[in-house]
Amino acid sequence: MQRSPTTPCRAALASITVLVAAATAHADTADTNAPDTTEATTEATSEPYQAGAEPTPKAGPTAAASLRSVGAVRLASPVAIDGALDDEAWTQAPSTGGFWQREPDEGAPPEHPTEFRVLYDDEALYVGVRAHDSAPGEIRGRLTRHDTDSPSDWIMVGVDSYHDRRTSFTFGLNPAGVKRDLLVYDDTVEDPSWNAVWEGAANIDERGWTAEFRIPYGQLRFSAAAEQIWGLQVTRVIQRTREVSTWSPAPRNKPQYVSFFGQLDGIENINPPRRLELLPYLVTGARLADVDPGDPFHDRLGPEFGAGLDFQYGLTSNITLVGTVNPDFGQVEADPSEVNLSAQETFLDEKRPFFVAGVDIFKFGLSSGDGNGEQLFYTRRIGAPPRISADGDYVDQDPTTSILGAAKLSGKTGSGWSVGALAAVTGEEMAKVQDEGGVRREQVVEPLTSYGVLRVKKDLNGGRTSIGLAGTNVLRSLEGTGLADDYHQSAHAGGLRLAHRTADGGWSLDARLVGSLVLGEPEAIAATQEASQRYFQRPDADHLDYDPNRTSLTGGAFIGSLSKLAHPHVRGAVGFEARSPGFEINDLGFQRDADAVSGWMWLQLRDDRPGRYLRDRGINFNTWGYGNWAPDLLTVGANVNGWVTLKNLWGANGGLWGAVNRLDTSLLRGGPATRGSNRIGAWLNGFSDSRKPVHLESGGEVTVRPDSDSWSLYAYTNLATQARSNVSFRLGPFASLRSDDTQYVTTATDAVGADRYLLAQVEQTTVGLTARVDYTYSPTLSFQLYAQPFLAAGGYSDYKEPDQVRARSYERRFRSFAEGELMDTGDEIIVDRGGDGEDLRFERPDFNVRSLRSTAVMRWEYLPGSTVFLIWSHDRSGSSSDGHFRPGSELSGLADAEGEHVVLVKLSYWWSP
Repeated sequence: MQRSPTTPCRAALASITVLVAAATAHADTADTNAPDTTEATTEATSEPYQAGAEPTPKAGPTAAASLRSVGAVRLASPVAIDGALDDEAWTQAPSTGGFWQREPDEGAPPEHPTEFRVLYDDEALYVGVRAHDSAPGEIRGRLTRHDTDSPSDWIMVGVDSYHDRRTSFTFGLNPAGVKRDLLVYDDTVEDPSWNAVWEGAANIDERGWTAEFRIPYGQLRFSAAAEQIWGLQVTRVIQRTREVSTWSPAPRNKPQYVSFFGQLDGIENINPPRRLELLPYLVTGARLADVDPGDPFHDRLGPEFGAGLDFQYGLTSNITLVGTVNPDFGQVEADPSEVNLSAQETFLDEKRPFFVAGVDIFKFGLSSGDGNGEQLFYTRRIGAPPRISADGDYVDQDPTTSILGAAKLSGKTGSGWSVGALAAVTGEEMAKVQDEGGVRREQVVEPLTSYGVLRVKKDLNGGRTSIGLAGTNVLRSLEGTGLADDYHQSAHAGGLRLAHRTADGGWSLDARLVGSLVLGEPEAIAATQEASQRYFQRPDADHLDYDPNRTSLTGGAFIGSLSKLAHPHVRGAVGFEARSPGFEINDLGFQRDADAVSGWMWLQLRDDRPGRYLRDRGINFNTWGYGNWAPDLLTVGANVNGWVTLKNLWGANGGLWGAVNRLDTSLLRGGPATRGSNRIGAWLNGFSDSRKPVHLESGGEVTVRPDSDSWSLYAYTNLATQARSNVSFRLGPFASLRSDDTQYVTTATDAVGADRYLLAQVEQTTVGLTARVDYTYSPTLSFQLYAQPFLAAGGYSDYKEPDQVRARSYERRFRSFAEGELMDTGDEIIVDRGGDGEDLRFERPDFNVRSLRSTAVMRWEYLPGSTVFLIWSHDRSGSSSDGHFRPGSELSGLADAEGEHVVLVKLSYWWSP
């Protein structure tokens, strides 16, 4: 479901799922719907776990006791990590309890007490936790694979070994022995992609359950001081009551998390380990496909072999080098299918392990919320599909670009400096081409390219203030490739960021300044000027300077926001953003627009105190304005949205929005600006209790443009069933209907060289289903099946062209072609301009798209960090130009479409001396 940009200060408000991910999987329900992705809206969502009532004086610890301490005891005898806590060594460490309830009744004593002990030796930190429970039979522990969240009880141990009060290495166990690990940075922002090699076990007994952790020092980062002082937090989640308790109090109305950690001391005379880790892999398998009998490139099918290496080395106690040579991502789930009729690129989530791990230090968002994907460093650029498609009757072209090697350096010093550097090289990609006469040739479709990223940040004022620099660099080897007109020779970008939070965490200030420079041949820079981010060629844009002879383009951007967050019931923020027309960072970043100026305001009223019927509720008010550098005011809008969660953990969220679109500078994609069409919309989502064996979430949205009778509908359902504690099924059908009276079709050139902008009414239907099956035999052996059938069709009619584009009357803005002016040949649309030789011709745009993407992965972690994957993937797709959606015909066409099967076995071995 399309969502709006997230809360303006998500970096400061981010929900700490390290505390409550399993217990509160669906309580954050006020996500707002996007009015339109072309509008620079910034809308607020609820963040129920960052705010609540101020702690009330009750028996038990309160937030006033925020700095708690516990001592670790050196191990005197061996400990077996079996979850039993019956080794003699545990009796030597003092027991620490006095946990503080965070959810649902903040500040109250927990219903069930929790206590823990801490041991250490020269190699690892040990934490043993006793979770008392008067009803052991009701303890919930679902068996899933490593790092999978589930509605289970959890014990989470967070270690701030930097002791910077901003970074936590976090380790979790549920009663079934399933492990989770994640990294928290910037005090509140979590990175669940971080993986560590550690040991843990759990056990249920008549007193409740126990969790035992062994965390090797090689998975932490700390100085070489003789006496170590670290931050520590232990969190317990009781699933059946959704109770969350912490050892060191962490009030919900404060936008902080690691800052509230207690202190762990007593660790002496340990040395930071060498931290050398090697992960070589071997892969073998076969590729099979249904191919055209006349396709000469059958040699791409058959056996496959490969090898590569991932490595990690600690250059210092705090700085780590991570690299990969010939990485393989065969076990990674495929991207979802889509039909994108807009001019804007779709943002895709990163799934490749090398790039998702440790990416936190490289993040530099280009919007206040950082939730819309725009950022200085977009990892999907590295190894992306070649931008150029080979031309020929038969083509053998790889769908991605080969990554020859990549390395990243990251870490944080004891004085508060964070540093990150990344370098990657992708190879020159060749495509094999053969024409109908049997003549073969090779064509370069992607040049040899190097990528570089640098990020430096300094924490000041006890971590409440930070100043950071970021830079990116792309260099391409274009000589002799024939691609100089299609790619920038080089691209450079840099940014400065200042973030400050007041001592009480109540106010936050965020300011960022970014600059960009791209260099290349005139044809490449002209294409950048004409791209959808800016449309310099617009004939009515006097403030834009289109120059086809340019060999460079420069630009800048500013992002700023001020937020009031630390209040139990009232929160708000204001922000301003501006991008110059020449701003361009898409060679290594992700950017949707330039030539933009916007401002927004957000106000939230909420109450997280459980009542007789409600667990939490809230309402958001948002308003925004969007313009350009002319200056023109293009759009103003507002929305109101809210959420509610019942005591039984059912809930809903929804909202209404409206936007007055004064001018639309992108409808004609380089043509003159048109008068905009006002829009209104609404959305509603509901969900059931995720603790139950059957969990349902469903919702939809509607958008209407009244002046043009254009509209869209979207509906989805997610059904999750837990057949057994280790078997789950998830089905997610979705459908959308859309009627757009002004869908852009093409720009044609008539006989006198004038541009003609062609539009039409499109009727589009899209349906799909996402299905997943998870079976876990043990925490180290699991099977996953993913499949997504996808069908879409779009039929075009009522072709038209612009007329009086800024007229108040919609009927005067466009002129529909009269009967006899337009002819459909089946393959081509011909617009008759009166027999004077000015006929316009373009390919018939009607479409039918069918695809099925599926993946099955058997995963066995036969040793800690070492894994065997058995992988089967299938991709089947086809298309036609009928334009009518007929389910039976579409499914039949999908069954007959060409497909490819890949079967692989991948073996990796983790080794650390």
